[in-house]
Amino acid sequence: MSKGRVLVVDEERGGRQQLAKLITGCGFKVDVAASAEVARKKVEGNSYDAVFLDLMLRRIGGLELLPQILRIRPDVSVVVMAGDGLLESRMNAVKLGALHYLSKPVEQGALDGVLRNCMERSRLLQQMAQLKQTTLLDDLTIAFNRRHLDAYLGEELERSRRYGRTFSMLFFDMDRLKTVNDRFGHLAGSRVLREVAQLIQDKLRKSDRLFRYGGDEFVVTLPETGAEGALRVANRLRRAVRTYRFLATEERTVSLTASFGIATFPRDGSSQEEMIRVADQAMYRVKAKTRDGVAAREA
Repeated sequence: MSKGRVLVVDEERGGRQQLAKLITGCGFKVDVAASAEVARKKVEGNSYDAVFLDLMLRRIGGLELLPQILRIRPDVSVVVMAGDGLLESRMNAVKLGALHYLSKPVEQGALDGVLRNCMERSRLLQQMAQLKQTTLLDDLTIAFNRRHLDAYLGEELERSRRYGRTFSMLFFDMDRLKTVNDRFGHLAGSRVLREVAQLIQDKLRKSDRLFRYGGDEFVVTLPETGAEGALRVANRLRRAVRTYRFLATEERTVSLTASFGIATFPRDGSSQEEMIRVADQAMYRVKAKTRDGVAAREA
């Protein structure tokens, strides 16, 4: 089993192959790049634990490539390599974000310690990311939680205000979920909430976010989406819920619907409290009339 994945960037074929062999011998999977252009493509397409970067690249120097790599993969550990006469360049690389520097040719003893440090950093960053993700997610579903919604809405509204962009949110509630709880029990109701969260998430763009507001109420945020676009998204999600068969894996067939309310910035409010209130009230107008529908703010 591989200990991790490493990229070696060096124009000199002999040095590149020698270092790749040493790192492979330490139990790592190694990719190589003979130019800055190839290195950028590999970093864009792959997740590396470490990048070993020769500073003496010709067309695009290592000091120029280093910040480009870190912009693409901010968490990757970059180890720069240079001859003994390039101490100033190595120190500049550290200032730009390199984790370590090594003298060429790289010796096994120095390499072992650097690899251990890179992998320990990678492990700690993964643990921090997992912990952060856990604190942001709802305990029951795959959706983000209410606490994260409060923080995210403030940031997104400020971003929309600053750059003159529109922003919409959907507030939706499952219709008559209580009948599922009454008929099959609360565990089945919880299963429905997990299924609807997954269903909705699969229909959204990467920039959209799903939050569980509470109970069977959810919020969908739609950056750079106006009222008409939000209406189309809401109807698409509404149809997806209506045609889905819940609890099918438990040999039950349950059909449900959902009611949606829409709020759009800046037309419907300039604060997160106003946006939530408008979307919530629109949703309750649907539930009070027909259910399985979509409504926006009344003119």
